[in-house]
Amino acid sequence: MHNQVNPLLSGRIQEIRHNYLTQLAETSHSKIWSSVSENEHYFTITIVIPTRGCSWALSKNGGCSVCGYINDSSRENVIPVKRIKEELINLIIEAEYSKPLELQIFNSGSFFDETDVPEQLRSDILNLINRSGQIFKLSVECRPDFILKGKKAIENTIKRLSDIKLEIGIGLESSNNAILQDCWNKGTTLEEYETSLKYLHSKEVLVKSYIFIKPPFFNEQEAMRDAIKTISDAQKMGTDIISINPCNIQNGTLVYELFRKDEYQPPWLWTVLHLVKIANEIAPDTRIICDPTAAGKERGAHNCGKCDKIVLKLIKKAVQREKLPENFSEICSCYLNWEIIMNTPWESFRTRNLSRLRKLSPLKE
Repeated sequence: MHNQVNPLLSGRIQEIRHNYLTQLAETSHSKIWSSVSENEHYFTITIVIPTRGCSWALSKNGGCSVCGYINDSSRENVIPVKRIKEELINLIIEAEYSKPLELQIFNSGSFFDETDVPEQLRSDILNLINRSGQIFKLSVECRPDFILKGKKAIENTIKRLSDIKLEIGIGLESSNNAILQDCWNKGTTLEEYETSLKYLHSKEVLVKSYIFIKPPFFNEQEAMRDAIKTISDAQKMGTDIISINPCNIQNGTLVYELFRKDEYQPPWLWTVLHLVKIANEIAPDTRIICDPTAAGKERGAHNCGKCDKIVLKLIKKAVQREKLPENFSEICSCYLNWEIIMNTPWESFRTRNLSRLRKLSPLKE
Protein backbone atom coordinates (compact mmCIF):
# COMPACT_ATOMS: atom_id res chain seq x y z
CA MET A 1 0.00 0.00 0.00
CA HIS A 2 1.02 3.59 -0.57
CA ASN A 3 2.43 4.86 2.71
CA GLN A 4 2.43 8.60 2.00
CA VAL A 5 -0.24 9.65 4.49
CA ASN A 6 -0.65 12.67 6.69
CA PRO A 7 -0.02 11.23 10.19
CA LEU A 8 -2.15 13.85 11.96
CA LEU A 9 -5.09 13.21 9.65
CA SER A 10 -4.81 9.43 9.58
CA GLY A 11 -4.34 9.30 13.35
CA ARG A 12 -7.54 11.25 13.96
CA ILE A 13 -9.48 9.17 11.42
CA GLN A 14 -8.28 5.95 13.03
CA GLU A 15 -9.34 7.21 16.47
CA ILE A 16 -12.83 8.16 15.25
CA ARG A 17 -13.24 4.87 13.39
CA HIS A 18 -12.03 2.75 16.31
CA ASN A 19 -14.35 4.47 18.78
CA TYR A 20 -17.37 4.03 16.52
CA LEU A 21 -16.69 0.41 15.59
CA THR A 22 -16.18 -0.43 19.26
CA GLN A 23 -19.74 0.74 19.92
CA LEU A 24 -20.96 -1.70 17.27
CA ALA A 25 -18.90 -4.63 18.54
CA GLU A 26 -21.84 -6.36 20.24
CA THR A 27 -24.03 -6.25 17.13
CA SER A 28 -23.51 -8.29 13.98
CA HIS A 29 -23.96 -6.31 10.80
CA SER A 30 -23.81 -9.46 8.70
CA LYS A 31 -26.56 -8.69 6.26
CA ILE A 32 -27.11 -9.04 2.54
CA TRP A 33 -28.89 -6.28 0.64
CA SER A 34 -30.20 -6.87 -2.83
CA SER A 35 -32.17 -4.81 -5.30
CA VAL A 36 -33.26 -5.29 -8.88
CA SER A 37 -33.55 -2.43 -11.33
CA GLU A 38 -34.70 -2.64 -14.91
CA ASN A 39 -33.97 -0.81 -18.10
CA GLU A 40 -35.26 -1.52 -21.56
CA HIS A 41 -32.84 -4.33 -22.34
CA TYR A 42 -31.74 -5.97 -19.09
CA PHE A 43 -32.10 -6.24 -15.31
CA THR A 44 -29.41 -5.05 -12.92
CA ILE A 45 -29.07 -7.05 -9.72
CA THR A 46 -27.10 -5.35 -6.95
CA ILE A 47 -25.88 -7.42 -4.01
CA VAL A 48 -23.88 -6.18 -1.02
CA ILE A 49 -22.24 -9.05 0.82
CA PRO A 50 -21.02 -8.82 4.45
CA THR A 51 -17.34 -9.67 4.24
CA ARG A 52 -14.55 -8.65 6.63
CA GLY A 53 -14.47 -5.10 5.28
CA CYS A 54 -11.96 -2.76 3.70
CA SER A 55 -8.39 -3.52 4.78
CA TRP A 56 -7.47 0.16 4.52
CA ALA A 57 -10.30 1.12 6.88
CA LEU A 58 -9.21 -1.60 9.32
CA SER A 59 -5.55 -0.59 9.16
CA LYS A 60 -3.67 1.62 11.59
CA ASN A 61 -4.21 4.48 9.11
CA GLY A 62 -7.99 4.39 9.68
CA GLY A 63 -9.20 4.38 6.09
CA CYS A 64 -10.71 7.18 3.99
CA SER A 65 -12.00 10.30 5.71
CA VAL A 66 -15.52 10.09 4.22
CA CYS A 67 -16.20 6.36 3.97
CA GLY A 68 -18.28 4.49 6.54
CA TYR A 69 -19.04 1.34 4.56
CA ILE A 70 -16.92 -0.66 6.97
CA ASN A 71 -19.83 -0.23 9.39
CA ASP A 72 -21.90 -2.63 7.29
CA SER A 73 -19.30 -5.40 7.24
CA SER A 74 -19.27 -8.43 9.51
CA ARG A 75 -18.73 -7.59 13.17
CA GLU A 76 -18.03 -11.25 13.95
CA ASN A 77 -14.73 -11.42 12.04
CA VAL A 78 -16.19 -14.47 10.30
CA ILE A 79 -17.41 -14.18 6.73
CA PRO A 80 -20.83 -15.91 6.44
CA VAL A 81 -19.86 -17.81 3.28
CA LYS A 82 -22.73 -20.31 3.45
CA ARG A 83 -25.39 -17.60 3.76
CA ILE A 84 -23.83 -15.56 0.98
CA LYS A 85 -23.94 -18.59 -1.33
CA GLU A 86 -27.54 -19.33 -0.39
CA GLU A 87 -28.57 -15.75 -1.12
CA LEU A 88 -26.78 -15.78 -4.45
CA ILE A 89 -28.45 -19.05 -5.41
CA ASN A 90 -31.81 -17.52 -4.55
CA LEU A 91 -31.15 -14.33 -6.52
CA ILE A 92 -29.36 -15.52 -9.63
CA ILE A 93 -30.11 -19.25 -9.97
CA GLU A 94 -33.63 -19.91 -8.66
CA ALA A 95 -35.22 -16.55 -9.53
CA GLU A 96 -36.67 -16.26 -13.01
CA TYR A 97 -35.86 -13.20 -15.11
CA SER A 98 -37.25 -12.31 -18.50
CA LYS A 99 -34.14 -10.39 -19.55
CA PRO A 100 -30.34 -10.76 -19.37
CA LEU A 101 -28.70 -9.82 -16.07
CA GLU A 102 -26.02 -7.36 -15.07
CA LEU A 103 -24.71 -8.48 -11.65
CA GLN A 104 -23.17 -5.95 -9.26
CA ILE A 105 -21.45 -7.42 -6.20
CA PHE A 106 -20.20 -4.98 -3.58
CA ASN A 107 -18.43 -5.97 -0.39
CA SER A 108 -17.59 -2.65 1.31
CA GLY A 109 -13.96 -3.31 0.44
CA SER A 110 -11.97 -4.76 -2.46
CA PHE A 111 -13.19 -7.81 -4.36
CA PHE A 112 -9.61 -8.93 -5.03
CA ASP A 113 -8.40 -8.48 -1.45
CA GLU A 114 -7.86 -12.06 -0.24
CA THR A 115 -8.47 -11.08 3.40
CA ASP A 116 -11.85 -9.58 2.48
CA VAL A 117 -13.09 -11.94 -0.24
CA PRO A 118 -11.21 -15.24 0.17
CA GLU A 119 -10.28 -17.16 -2.97
CA GLN A 120 -12.79 -19.94 -2.21
CA LEU A 121 -15.70 -17.51 -1.83
CA ARG A 122 -14.72 -15.75 -5.04
CA SER A 123 -14.55 -19.14 -6.78
CA ASP A 124 -18.01 -20.07 -5.47
CA ILE A 125 -19.40 -16.77 -6.74
CA LEU A 126 -17.92 -17.36 -10.20
CA ASN A 127 -19.36 -20.90 -10.27
CA LEU A 128 -22.83 -19.55 -9.55
CA ILE A 129 -22.45 -16.84 -12.18
CA ASN A 130 -21.58 -19.45 -14.79
CA ARG A 131 -24.49 -21.64 -13.67
CA SER A 132 -26.94 -18.79 -14.12
CA GLY A 133 -26.67 -18.64 -17.87
CA GLN A 134 -28.30 -15.18 -17.91
CA ILE A 135 -25.51 -12.92 -16.65
CA PHE A 136 -23.68 -10.91 -19.31
CA LYS A 137 -21.64 -8.63 -17.04
CA LEU A 138 -20.14 -8.78 -13.55
CA SER A 139 -19.35 -5.48 -11.82
CA VAL A 140 -17.18 -5.34 -8.69
CA GLU A 141 -15.01 -2.78 -6.89
CA CYS A 142 -11.34 -2.76 -5.94
CA ARG A 143 -8.71 -0.36 -4.68
CA PRO A 144 -5.78 0.23 -7.08
CA ASP A 145 -3.28 -1.40 -4.71
CA PHE A 146 -5.21 -4.68 -4.69
CA ILE A 147 -5.54 -4.59 -8.47
CA LEU A 148 -1.77 -4.34 -8.80
CA LYS A 149 -1.21 -7.05 -6.18
CA GLY A 150 -4.06 -9.26 -7.38
CA LYS A 151 -3.24 -9.67 -11.07
CA LYS A 152 -3.25 -13.46 -10.82
CA ALA A 153 -6.71 -13.48 -9.22
CA ILE A 154 -8.02 -10.98 -11.78
CA GLU A 155 -6.71 -12.98 -14.71
CA ASN A 156 -8.16 -16.17 -13.26
CA THR A 157 -11.52 -14.40 -12.87
CA ILE A 158 -11.43 -13.24 -16.49
CA LYS A 159 -10.68 -16.78 -17.62
CA ARG A 160 -13.47 -18.24 -15.49
CA LEU A 161 -16.00 -15.68 -16.73
CA SER A 162 -15.23 -16.54 -20.36
CA ASP A 163 -17.64 -14.44 -22.47
CA ILE A 164 -19.08 -12.60 -19.44
CA LYS A 165 -17.74 -9.04 -19.28
CA LEU A 166 -15.89 -7.91 -16.16
CA GLU A 167 -16.19 -4.32 -14.91
CA ILE A 168 -14.12 -3.03 -11.98
CA GLY A 169 -14.94 0.18 -10.15
CA ILE A 170 -11.96 2.13 -8.83
CA GLY A 171 -12.15 4.98 -6.35
CA LEU A 172 -10.14 7.66 -8.11
CA GLU A 173 -11.95 10.39 -6.10
CA SER A 174 -9.48 13.15 -7.06
CA SER A 175 -6.60 13.34 -9.54
CA ASN A 176 -4.67 15.57 -7.12
CA ASN A 177 -2.30 13.56 -4.92
CA ALA A 178 -2.17 16.28 -2.26
CA ILE A 179 -5.96 16.12 -1.90
CA LEU A 180 -5.87 12.32 -1.80
CA GLN A 181 -3.34 12.49 1.03
CA ASP A 182 -4.37 15.52 3.07
CA CYS A 183 -8.16 15.47 2.66
CA TRP A 184 -9.08 11.91 1.70
CA ASN A 185 -6.43 9.86 3.51
CA LYS A 186 -6.82 7.60 0.49
CA GLY A 187 -3.55 5.69 0.80
CA THR A 188 -3.22 5.46 -2.99
CA THR A 189 -2.00 7.83 -5.70
CA LEU A 190 -3.05 8.98 -9.15
CA GLU A 191 -0.10 7.03 -10.54
CA GLU A 192 -1.39 3.78 -8.98
CA TYR A 193 -4.83 4.47 -10.42
CA GLU A 194 -3.44 5.06 -13.91
CA THR A 195 -1.25 1.95 -13.75
CA SER A 196 -4.27 -0.10 -12.65
CA LEU A 197 -6.42 1.32 -15.45
CA LYS A 198 -3.81 0.53 -18.10
CA TYR A 199 -3.39 -3.01 -16.79
CA LEU A 200 -7.15 -3.67 -16.72
CA HIS A 201 -7.58 -2.31 -20.23
CA SER A 202 -4.80 -4.61 -21.41
CA LYS A 203 -7.00 -7.47 -20.17
CA GLU A 204 -10.14 -5.98 -21.78
CA VAL A 205 -11.71 -5.20 -18.40
CA LEU A 206 -14.07 -2.22 -18.23
CA VAL A 207 -13.05 0.48 -15.72
CA LYS A 208 -15.55 2.59 -13.80
CA SER A 209 -13.95 5.57 -12.06
CA TYR A 210 -15.58 7.05 -8.97
CA ILE A 211 -15.13 10.82 -8.67
CA PHE A 212 -16.04 12.46 -5.37
CA ILE A 213 -17.70 15.77 -4.57
CA LYS A 214 -16.67 17.37 -2.07
CA PRO A 215 -13.74 16.40 0.18
CA PRO A 216 -13.46 17.67 3.76
CA PHE A 217 -11.82 21.08 4.20
CA PHE A 218 -13.07 22.18 0.75
CA ASN A 219 -15.63 24.81 -0.08
CA GLU A 220 -18.13 24.50 -2.93
CA GLN A 221 -15.98 26.41 -5.43
CA GLU A 222 -12.86 24.35 -4.72
CA ALA A 223 -14.83 21.10 -4.82
CA MET A 224 -16.23 21.91 -8.26
CA ARG A 225 -12.83 22.87 -9.65
CA ASP A 226 -11.23 19.68 -8.37
CA ALA A 227 -14.07 17.51 -9.71
CA ILE A 228 -13.86 19.13 -13.17
CA LYS A 229 -10.09 18.58 -13.28
CA THR A 230 -10.52 14.97 -12.13
CA ILE A 231 -13.24 14.25 -14.70
CA SER A 232 -10.97 15.65 -17.42
CA ASP A 233 -7.98 13.62 -16.24
CA ALA A 234 -10.02 10.40 -16.01
CA GLN A 235 -11.34 10.95 -19.53
CA LYS A 236 -7.84 11.55 -20.89
CA MET A 237 -6.57 8.37 -19.23
CA GLY A 238 -9.34 6.43 -20.96
CA THR A 239 -11.79 5.39 -18.26
CA ASP A 240 -14.87 3.64 -19.65
CA ILE A 241 -17.35 5.02 -17.11
CA ILE A 242 -17.31 8.11 -14.89
CA SER A 243 -19.38 7.87 -11.71
CA ILE A 244 -19.97 11.25 -10.04
CA ASN A 245 -20.54 10.76 -6.32
CA PRO A 246 -21.50 13.67 -4.05
CA CYS A 247 -20.67 13.19 -0.39
CA ASN A 248 -23.20 11.70 1.99
CA ILE A 249 -22.40 11.89 5.69
CA GLN A 250 -21.72 8.43 7.17
CA ASN A 251 -21.32 7.63 10.85
CA GLY A 252 -17.91 6.89 12.27
CA THR A 253 -16.05 9.12 9.82
CA LEU A 254 -14.03 12.30 10.01
CA VAL A 255 -16.49 14.08 7.75
CA TYR A 256 -19.31 13.21 10.19
CA GLU A 257 -17.34 14.81 13.03
CA LEU A 258 -16.87 17.96 10.95
CA PHE A 259 -20.54 17.95 9.93
CA ARG A 260 -21.65 17.54 13.54
CA LYS A 261 -19.66 20.67 14.44
CA ASP A 262 -21.10 22.53 11.43
CA GLU A 263 -17.64 22.69 9.86
CA TYR A 264 -18.68 20.78 6.75
CA GLN A 265 -21.74 20.80 4.52
CA PRO A 266 -22.56 18.28 1.75
CA PRO A 267 -22.57 19.74 -1.78
CA TRP A 268 -25.53 21.48 -3.33
CA LEU A 269 -27.56 19.56 -5.89
CA TRP A 270 -26.97 22.53 -8.20
CA THR A 271 -23.27 21.72 -8.04
CA VAL A 272 -23.97 18.09 -8.90
CA LEU A 273 -26.19 19.05 -11.82
CA HIS A 274 -23.60 21.39 -13.27
CA LEU A 275 -20.87 18.77 -12.91
CA VAL A 276 -22.91 16.21 -14.83
CA LYS A 277 -23.48 18.80 -17.57
CA ILE A 278 -19.76 19.61 -17.68
CA ALA A 279 -18.83 15.90 -17.68
CA ASN A 280 -21.05 15.42 -20.72
CA GLU A 281 -19.10 18.16 -22.49
CA ILE A 282 -15.66 16.99 -21.37
CA ALA A 283 -16.30 13.31 -22.06
CA PRO A 284 -18.97 13.12 -24.81
CA ASP A 285 -18.16 9.48 -25.61
CA THR A 286 -17.86 8.29 -22.00
CA ARG A 287 -20.77 6.92 -20.00
CA ILE A 288 -21.63 9.23 -17.09
CA ILE A 289 -23.34 7.89 -13.95
CA CYS A 290 -24.74 9.93 -11.06
CA ASP A 291 -27.21 8.56 -8.52
CA PRO A 292 -26.61 10.53 -5.30
CA THR A 293 -27.06 8.63 -2.04
CA ALA A 294 -29.24 10.40 0.56
CA ALA A 295 -29.98 13.17 -1.94
CA GLY A 296 -32.39 15.78 -0.65
CA LYS A 297 -31.61 14.91 2.96
CA GLU A 298 -29.54 16.87 5.46
CA ARG A 299 -26.69 14.36 5.27
CA GLY A 300 -26.68 14.17 1.47
CA ALA A 301 -26.41 16.58 -1.43
CA HIS A 302 -29.34 18.97 -1.21
CA ASN A 303 -30.63 22.43 -2.03
CA CYS A 304 -33.23 24.42 -0.11
CA GLY A 305 -35.60 21.47 0.28
CA LYS A 306 -38.32 22.86 -1.97
CA CYS A 307 -36.61 22.12 -5.28
CA ASP A 308 -34.61 18.99 -4.40
CA LYS A 309 -36.89 16.49 -6.14
CA ILE A 310 -37.09 18.66 -9.23
CA VAL A 311 -33.31 19.04 -9.46
CA LEU A 312 -32.80 15.31 -8.92
CA LYS A 313 -35.00 14.72 -11.96
CA LEU A 314 -32.87 17.19 -13.90
CA ILE A 315 -29.74 15.31 -12.85
CA LYS A 316 -31.25 12.11 -14.23
CA LYS A 317 -32.08 13.91 -17.46
CA ALA A 318 -28.52 15.22 -17.65
CA VAL A 319 -27.15 11.70 -17.16
CA GLN A 320 -29.30 10.62 -20.10
CA ARG A 321 -27.95 13.62 -22.02
CA GLU A 322 -31.42 15.05 -22.48
CA LYS A 323 -32.07 18.75 -23.00
CA LEU A 324 -32.27 20.82 -19.81
CA PRO A 325 -33.97 24.15 -19.03
CA GLU A 326 -31.90 27.18 -20.01
CA ASN A 327 -32.59 29.25 -16.89
CA PHE A 328 -32.26 27.32 -13.63
CA SER A 329 -33.12 30.40 -11.56
CA GLU A 330 -36.70 30.06 -12.78
CA ILE A 331 -36.88 26.64 -11.13
CA CYS A 332 -36.06 27.89 -7.62
CA SER A 333 -34.80 31.10 -6.08
CA CYS A 334 -32.14 29.20 -4.10
CA TYR A 335 -30.22 28.93 -7.38
CA LEU A 336 -29.35 32.61 -6.98
CA ASN A 337 -27.83 31.92 -3.56
CA TRP A 338 -25.82 29.06 -5.05
CA GLU A 339 -24.56 31.35 -7.82
CA ILE A 340 -23.44 33.97 -5.31
CA ILE A 341 -21.57 31.38 -3.25
CA MET A 342 -19.88 30.08 -6.40
CA ASN A 343 -18.83 33.58 -7.48
CA THR A 344 -17.93 35.26 -4.21
CA PRO A 345 -14.65 34.92 -2.29
CA TRP A 346 -15.06 32.22 0.33
CA GLU A 347 -14.06 34.57 3.13
CA SER A 348 -17.38 36.41 2.65
CA PHE A 349 -19.21 33.55 4.34
CA ARG A 350 -18.62 32.04 7.73
CA THR A 351 -18.71 28.25 7.71
CA ARG A 352 -21.35 28.07 10.41
CA ASN A 353 -23.76 30.06 8.29
CA LEU A 354 -23.52 27.91 5.19
CA SER A 355 -26.14 25.37 6.19
CA ARG A 356 -28.69 28.18 6.48
CA LEU A 357 -27.90 29.88 3.16
CA ARG A 358 -29.73 27.24 1.16
CA LYS A 359 -33.05 28.11 2.78
CA LEU A 360 -32.81 31.89 2.81
CA SER A 361 -34.52 34.22 0.39
CA PRO A 362 -32.19 35.21 -2.47
CA LEU A 363 -29.12 37.01 -1.18
CA LYS A 364 -27.91 40.30 -2.57
CA GLU A 365 -24.40 40.55 -3.90
